[in-house]
Amino acid sequence: MKSMNRLKQSLKVNLVFTLLVVLLIAGVFLLNGIAMLLTDRYSLSVDLTENAAYEIGEDTKALLQDLKQPVEIFVLSTEDAFGGSNYLNQAKRIIQQYPRHGETVSLTFVDYASNPSFAAGFADLTLSSGDVIVRCGQRVKQIAAQNLFHYQYTADGKLTIASSRAEEALTSALLNVTSDRLVRVAVLTGNGVVESKLFTALLADNNYQVAPVNLTTESLDGYDGALLFAPATDLSEDALRKLESFLFNGGQFGKTLFYAASASQGVLPNLDAFLSEWGVSFGTGAVFETRSERTYQYQPFYPMADYADERYRRMLRDPNTPFLMPLSRPMQLLFRSKDGYYTETLLSFGETSGVRPANAGADFSADQTTVKGPLPALALCSYNAKGTGGASLRSCVIVSASAGIFDSIALQNTSLTDSEYLLLLLGDLLGQEAQISIEPKSLSGKVLGITSAQASTLGALLAGLLPLLILATGVVVWLVRRYR
Repeated sequence: MKSMNRLKQSLKVNLVFTLLVVLLIAGVFLLNGIAMLLTDRYSLSVDLTENAAYEIGEDTKALLQDLKQPVEIFVLSTEDAFGGSNYLNQAKRIIQQYPRHGETVSLTFVDYASNPSFAAGFADLTLSSGDVIVRCGQRVKQIAAQNLFHYQYTADGKLTIASSRAEEALTSALLNVTSDRLVRVAVLTGNGVVESKLFTALLADNNYQVAPVNLTTESLDGYDGALLFAPATDLSEDALRKLESFLFNGGQFGKTLFYAASASQGVLPNLDAFLSEWGVSFGTGAVFETRSERTYQYQPFYPMADYADERYRRMLRDPNTPFLMPLSRPMQLLFRSKDGYYTETLLSFGETSGVRPANAGADFSADQTTVKGPLPALALCSYNAKGTGGASLRSCVIVSASAGIFDSIALQNTSLTDSEYLLLLLGDLLGQEAQISIEPKSLSGKVLGITSAQASTLGALLAGLLPLLILATGVVVWLVRRYR
């Protein structure tokens, strides 16, 4: 009888033990399933990089949370194949966060080469492995794989990835396919204008519809803004009449022209007469800066400009970040207001700036200049009128003393504010609210992208103060040991 009870008790213990093992195994599978579901929806990893290189920014998160339209993101690669390098892995991590933060966003990795039906759905696109396609309804934006990154040449001439712009590219594509209004900007060609593919690409990334227009043969009808960068030859009177007609817009106004000059330009009488009507005059020569800390890498003809207008300065993420104006032509404002025209200085060269005349000899020195700062560097000219019902109407001409602000040295340098400021300015004047300013993410060691002033301070500390501190410490230690 006792053995039977002992057997029953043993069976009960074994049963309970077996049940516990089964429950434990089931619990492990359940936790694993929950973790997989959470991983699909949320990021369970921790980004320990200093610049949060593997995380999308707060602006992108806010955009995704407010998104109402269904958006599809297609990566033209298998998930396993989209990797193999640190930057590709970073781009994948960034892309995977979009559906996690946006309920209406879906993400699909597609092996399009083995899926003809998918390729047929995008027959008007040239598909390449690694490209990203963003679609909302009938609107589609394709991001080439190489456009997920910024590049630079190494000392031995090799092209290498400098930083990732995956978030910037994907968020701008998202804005492009979901925005209700596209602002159209004409890039004026001909007359030997300076090309700025980098700046036009920046505009396209920020939801502007950019197209080249030749004033000799084409019209500006339907465009909201126009860009004219440092023409080498003078514009014809017919071309300038088209510009004037564009700005006045049949009495409706609401247009913006962005004109940039260059120190290498010659005399352009027709264009100069047009600009003088808007209150701006250009001289010859080049602006220089005498204080090295107000230059870029100690180059006097690469001066920094001061913010003369507080409104746009306060809109910057960091108002203390400098604005670079390379190879600038001297500019003068002819009036503050006249017959409905108004001018204001947005950026200015400092009191220690000057102008090197175009005919100056090789022995020219800064103290020989006859034109000294402060000088206007970026001006906003406008014509104001009253519409029906007393509504205020205006068209604007932005005038820059430098076309070098559109070079990579200014636009891609995160220690400068050129790209952010120009986007804010154009966005305000053209009514473009759907734009972003996302800093590229570098996975390499930190680069000293500093101004001349910062370099001088750092050099003084390393070359002077630090050795003195080491010497003083050594003397103190010697004295303590000597007289102990």
